[in-house]
Amino acid sequence: MEKKYDITLSFAGEDREYVDKVANFLKEYGVSVFYDKFEEADLWGKDLGIHFDTIYRKSARYCIPFISENYKKKIWTNYEIRNAISRAIEQNEEYILPVRFDDTEIEGIRPTLGFLDLRTKSPEELTNIILKKLKSEKTIPVAQIFQEQISDVINVAIYNSFYMGGPKVVNGGVSLSIRVTNKVKGEYRYFYQPSFRITIPFKGADAFQLIQTDNKYSFPVKMEFGQEITFNFPLSDGQIKYFEDLEHDCEFYAVCSTTIGEVFESNKTTVKSLIQAFNM
Repeated sequence: MEKKYDITLSFAGEDREYVDKVANFLKEYGVSVFYDKFEEADLWGKDLGIHFDTIYRKSARYCIPFISENYKKKIWTNYEIRNAISRAIEQNEEYILPVRFDDTEIEGIRPTLGFLDLRTKSPEELTNIILKKLKSEKTIPVAQIFQEQISDVINVAIYNSFYMGGPKVVNGGVSLSIRVTNKVKGEYRYFYQPSFRITIPFKGADAFQLIQTDNKYSFPVKMEFGQEITFNFPLSDGQIKYFEDLEHDCEFYAVCSTTIGEVFESNKTTVKSLIQAFNM
């Protein structure tokens, strides 16, 4: 999907002098940039909580957080970066381009993520680097390349219950079961809660969430090599109705990702098979 912005900027007000120069340089070069001063009329009257979720999670090719001690203290910058991190996790892509005024660490941004040190770069120099980044081809995350190269070693098995013989009864109702096994030899991984996707979009959406019953797990959950966890997702009447409204040739599957950017998909199951199982 076409993005509204090339770059979205996230920063503390105390650092505006530097950021303002970068934003204006980018604008002069024809870069579409989200910078609050450029959007005053549009932001006027909007619910910023909802609007910024869209801006920092969906609307730009890249997000640049200007990290500093002030950045960490602000409510809005913390909200913005959480939305940006959510996007990076969901889509497993190079999205956050951190720059730093000091050595402050932000929760959720791995210290190994490449950053630029603004103590050694002027706004003009940073602008030139951003322009080079925008001209470069879309890159494949290193974790994804690594995953593809040693797929015979990394094999996280995610099965829905049809693969294992049909829905099962849990606490008196129908439930989907997802089994995740860490097969990274000799290494642990932190896994996020599985989500679900459909192959034929419904009402403009191609994904959905279910609430699992194994609430003893706090995500991301650490899994040692060889460890296996099964998550049960009970289906309410409303969720069953959701499946019934989908095209019966549509397939659904589970997706599970790790904190280092690996994304794994389960086997696909047709909605028709699911509906038939409900009626048995």
